[in-house]
Amino acid sequence: MLALYIIAGILLFLFLLTLFNIYVFADYDETLKLSVRVAFVKIKLIPPKPKKEKPEKKKKKKEKPKPEKKEKKKEKSFSIKDYVKQKGVSGILNIVKRISKLAVGTLKDLFSHITVTELMVNMKIAGETAEDAAVNYGRVCSVFFPSLRLITDIVTVKHYDVNVNPEFNEAKKSSAKAKVIAKIRILSILKIVFSRAFTVLRIYLKAKPKKKKKK
Repeated sequence: MLALYIIAGILLFLFLLTLFNIYVFADYDETLKLSVRVAFVKIKLIPPKPKKEKPEKKKKKKEKPKPEKKEKKKEKSFSIKDYVKQKGVSGILNIVKRISKLAVGTLKDLFSHITVTELMVNMKIAGETAEDAAVNYGRVCSVFFPSLRLITDIVTVKHYDVNVNPEFNEAKKSSAKAKVIAKIRILSILKIVFSRAFTVLRIYLKAKPKKKKKK
């Protein structure tokens, strides 16, 4: 009976854990800071925490070399050439197509469940001369704003504040500051993983080469 209570408690804990969000915090101001928070646990990813130096262990006495075991003869592995012969080029291209389609679909599904609660970007574009600053500003805007629009179309963005301005003062340099806070529910990730796992299994079973029967 105690074992059932323990199992029920573990299952309840796992279920409650799926209701939490995974938060990602990114902050850039000359250096990048990146951290992740799951429930009440926050983990710094960039910059990583400095590792503590471990004390040097005493050298162990050299052990006597063990007698080498005779290796058993391994069966000849199924090579890529054999696979191509069996499936053909069209079969392999079909598998690559299905894997690519699965990867794109998974990424779209994943991004659709991400919510950006805060997106802040502040850039100042400078140049050696005022003309250079204007040219650099145009280049940055031609890449940055289409990329931003693409992100906002795929991901839900609740609040954003974006400023990209030219800096015509020759004494000043280009600068950039950014802050992003995004979240995704653990349950959403699990749904995506389990739904795609069956598709991966089906692709694997269809792609698995058939072994030739020995006469």
